[in-house]
Order: sequence, then structure tokens, then C-alpha cells
Amino acid sequence: MGPQDDPEAFIALFEQVAEASGWPMEQRAARLLPLLTGEAQLAALQLPADHRLAYADLRRAVLQRVGRTPEQQRQRFRALRMEEVGSPFAFGQQLRDACWRWLRAEDRDAEGIIDQVALEQFIARLPAGTAEWVQCHRPASLDQAVGLAEDHLAAVPAAGQRMSSSLSLPPPPVSRPRPIPPPRRRGPAPPQPARRTRGALPFLPSMSVSPPPQVSDPQSTAAEGRPGPVCWRCGEPGHLQQQCAAMEVGAVVRIPDAPEAALDQAGAYRIP
Repeated sequence: MGPQDDPEAFIALFEQVAEASGWPMEQRAARLLPLLTGEAQLAALQLPADHRLAYADLRRAVLQRVGRTPEQQRQRFRALRMEEVGSPFAFGQQLRDACWRWLRAEDRDAEGIIDQVALEQFIARLPAGTAEWVQCHRPASLDQAVGLAEDHLAAVPAAGQRMSSSLSLPPPPVSRPRPIPPPRRRGPAPPQPARRTRGALPFLPSMSVSPPPQVSDPQSTAAEGRPGPVCWRCGEPGHLQQQCAAMEVGAVVRIPDAPEAALDQAGAYRIP
């Protein structure tokens, strides 16, 4: 066995030669020991003398030291890709060999092979946290994995609740677009109010403004020398807000009599 040799393939070929040559099981360990080198030889030397000459113990120690574990064999079998080989024939042969090394490790029988396949599927369907817990303990059988999973779910019940809630959740509702209502028809336009003619002020109750209290400006009255109230709108004396011509629209202006020209104190004609 050289450093570039595959330990599993080397031991498999050795066993085939031993079967073809008819070597008894008691002589196989003595015939294999001189063929070991490197790490495989150190693994054999670390065994006790009585176990070193037992072929099953020697084979197990060598494979554990330089070979792949059953978990590594499983990962290698699942990781094989045809792109890495390039040929369907070679890819099929590698798959067969990797599966054989995984399932026939430690001389498993048919019951052990079924147990390993069920164990892999069991761990793959566990919740993420529980699956990591079980894999860390490296169970050798399905029964061990079941016990580990039950212990973890009992200690961490939230993991089982998350799994059950994820399985019992209803599917999300499908949102349907709301129907677009037809456009509304516009009714007839409301009648427009009549235009106000010049000189006529309509009476609008909603826009009427209550007049503020009458305010007299004694300064302006004294300046003009005419006593009396002063209009709060235009500031001219001699009339109140109701008779002012500068009223806003909506105010009521009542003229009791027709306007007449009259002389004021300065002798000029003024229109009231």
C-alpha cells in the first residue's frame, strides 16, 4: 500500500485475492501486515498484540486511520457529479463503488443496509436544529437517531412547534384584482345664477354682513368742522355705513328718496 493508493480499494483487492487463494481468516492479518506502509502501518502498530493478528480488528483500525468513515462515504456518494467524470459509464461505476463502500462498511448485512438508508432519510426530514444535534452525535443506527431526536425535541420544544406550525399553516390567500367600476355619467349642470346688472344690488341673505358699531372719528370731524358721525367704510362724514356707496356686494343699500344736488358749507354742489 503506497501513499497514493486508495485504502478501501487496496483492502477490497486483498480480500478478493484471499478468497481466490483460499487463505483462512486466521492467516489474513499476518499476510496483510507486511503490505502496510505509512499511516496504515502506524495504525496496526498501535493495536494490542492479540488484536493486531485479528483480521477484523486490523482492517477496522486501518480504515479508521487512513480510510473514510461511513459518513464520509455517504457524503462522497451524494457529492458525485457526472461533470467531474465526463463519461456516463465511468460515472455509473463510481456511483456503484461509492454506494457499495458506504452501505457495506463494517460488513453490514441486508438489514444494516436498509437501516442506513432509513437513517439518512430520517435525519434529512428532521428540523434544522434537531438534525444538527443528531448528526453531531453520529448515530450508527436508526434507533439511536430516533432516541437523540426525541431527547432534543423534549429539551427544546420550540423546534417541534416550529415544525408542526409550518406543516399546519394554510396556504396564503390569492389576491384577486378588484373590478374597476364603469365611469359615472355626469348629470346636467346646475343652473348658473343670473348676472348682476349695474346699479342693482341683489339681496343675498347668506352673504349679508352685519354692520359694525358706529364709530365716530372726532379728529376728522374737528378737522372738517362738521359735527356728526363718520362712515367706517369710506371715512367721509355725514352718512352712515348703510348709505355708503362703497359697500361690498351682498349688503343692502336703501335710498329713501332720489338724490338731489345741494350746496355744502363751502358753496360747492355735492351729490349725497
